[in-house]
Amino acid sequence: MKIREMLFVGLVLILVFSGVHFAVAEEDPARPKDTIKIGVIVDMTGPTADLQTPAPKAIRTYFKNVNDQGGIHGRKVKIIVEDDRYTIPLHVAAFKKLVYRDEVFMFMEIGGTGQMLALVPQFNKLKIPNFVTSTSRIFVRPTLPYHFTNGATYEDEIEIIFNWLINVLKVKDPKIGLVRPDTEHGKVGSRSANEQAKKYGLELTADIILSPGAIEAGSEVLRLKKVNPTHLILHLTPSSSAVFLKDAKKFGLKAFYLGTKYTCIETMLELAGKAAENFHATNSFAAWYDSTPGTKVVREITLRYHPGTEKEIRPRGYIQGWSECMIVHEGLNRTGKNLAREGLIKAWEGMKDFDMQGLSSNVTFGPDKHQASEYCKFYKADVEKGIFHPISDWIKTKE
Repeated sequence: MKIREMLFVGLVLILVFSGVHFAVAEEDPARPKDTIKIGVIVDMTGPTADLQTPAPKAIRTYFKNVNDQGGIHGRKVKIIVEDDRYTIPLHVAAFKKLVYRDEVFMFMEIGGTGQMLALVPQFNKLKIPNFVTSTSRIFVRPTLPYHFTNGATYEDEIEIIFNWLINVLKVKDPKIGLVRPDTEHGKVGSRSANEQAKKYGLELTADIILSPGAIEAGSEVLRLKKVNPTHLILHLTPSSSAVFLKDAKKFGLKAFYLGTKYTCIETMLELAGKAAENFHATNSFAAWYDSTPGTKVVREITLRYHPGTEKEIRPRGYIQGWSECMIVHEGLNRTGKNLAREGLIKAWEGMKDFDMQGLSSNVTFGPDKHQASEYCKFYKADVEKGIFHPISDWIKTKE
């Protein structure tokens, strides 16, 4: 008997040290008892890192403050961030790691339309709540059961831009062009711009592709000079926008420039400099330096945890990440002590006119409405100060 016992113990030790795990009673990730694990997948080191890195910083700071105040119904929040370098294969690998190794309760701030599209079947299969960064209508119209987002979609923004040009500014005989990447994000912009042009009896003067990691845009600018657009919509990231505007100024391309949300980022103005003069853009979120109740709270908490950074202007992506945290936090609070994924979904769907304190327009969800808000503002670049000034109130597309 002793020999058998020794052999059994030896076999157990071999299995343990070879990495084989025994099935044990562990916490159900769908119903966490002590820790709420939130997975975040963004581009931290790739071509859109300047755009995506501010949000995880906001998320970590926000929930550190929540944890220091006792957590949510006694549970602490743990943020686990993975880098996908803006690629679908790395994104899928990060998702699997977060789901099967880290056993996260939910996801938020997933960057990249193509990346998110690749995972929709998995989210539906696993029934994991996801607060998405990408605001393409693909994810909200029709409603997907486990996906939520905030702010105007890309399609909303482009519709608002066309309406502003044609019906507000009363531009006569506009020649409107588009500059965008050859990604899912860019393809959404192209479809929407072409649809809006057709709606107003126009044709896009140009639909130019610029890579997210481009370091120059000379050839693209010269192609545009041949068709001489009066207005150009930049559906790009901050660094790509800056590259394009600098080369447009260099080669003398004269047009009225407007951008969608990811051009309306303070880092773009820092990179573009004087080339961004008279640049206009839309965005669904306030800026770090705005004077609203919400931004005052953001600054106070952020500087408490990051003293000595008072002069640093956090990019608008930081405010977007913070806004998402407010909505996630409210949903988790409403779910109560018996936290479960399905309860969080119901809690979000019950939010009506939730006050965002000026960080965005107020939030309303429903069983058939997982887009928290459809509103954005127009902003104009102030190159000297490196900031954007709002030139409109919150506006949305016409129903």
